[in-house]
Amino acid sequence: MIIVGAGGHAREIMGVLHELKQTEGVHFFDDVSEKTPSTIWDRFPVIRSLEEASVIFRRDPRFIIGVGKPALRKSLCEKLESAGGQPFSLVSPFARIGSFNVQLGEGLNIMTNAVITQDISIGKGTLVHMNCTVHHDCIVGEFCELSPGTHLLGKVSLGDFVAIGSGAVILPGVKIGDNAIIGAGAVVTKNVEAGSLLKGVPAKK
Repeated sequence: MIIVGAGGHAREIMGVLHELKQTEGVHFFDDVSEKTPSTIWDRFPVIRSLEEASVIFRRDPRFIIGVGKPALRKSLCEKLESAGGQPFSLVSPFARIGSFNVQLGEGLNIMTNAVITQDISIGKGTLVHMNCTVHHDCIVGEFCELSPGTHLLGKVSLGDFVAIGSGAVILPGVKIGDNAIIGAGAVVTKNVEAGSLLKGVPAKK
């Protein structure tokens, strides 16, 4: 298996894999930063090219997206898919996932203490970080980023590539358009147009 990225979030993902006892044969992938060492924690190799990734994918095609930013998550996903990889959804054993009508896309990161209740849809490639809550009847698009402590209350709808800052609260029924960014600690009380940047309490452009 390959973790795509070798920074802080990628290392947090390795922590979850350790909790799942799935660290055997894991590699990190970083073809950008020259400062990244050749191994992480003197144990897990860092590969530098798609050619190396392709060789690993012949044995195990799974990869986990280990970066946060929505557009980068998508571009890296497409890059590794082009090398023969298949996006794998990582779900922490300490996350709580509802039992009824929960639809989870491929390539997700659902991290420690995340809570996802009932009647939820989360699209491909999305990151639900530590201590997030996603309440009933929410729809989350593809390649979104829910930073630590984000709370989506009932019937919230997020488009694709939405980034929600740490500790933000989205009130019930709010719809947020594609590519919108919500600042840390914001409280969103009204619908948000695509491509908007909001912050504050209540959140404003």
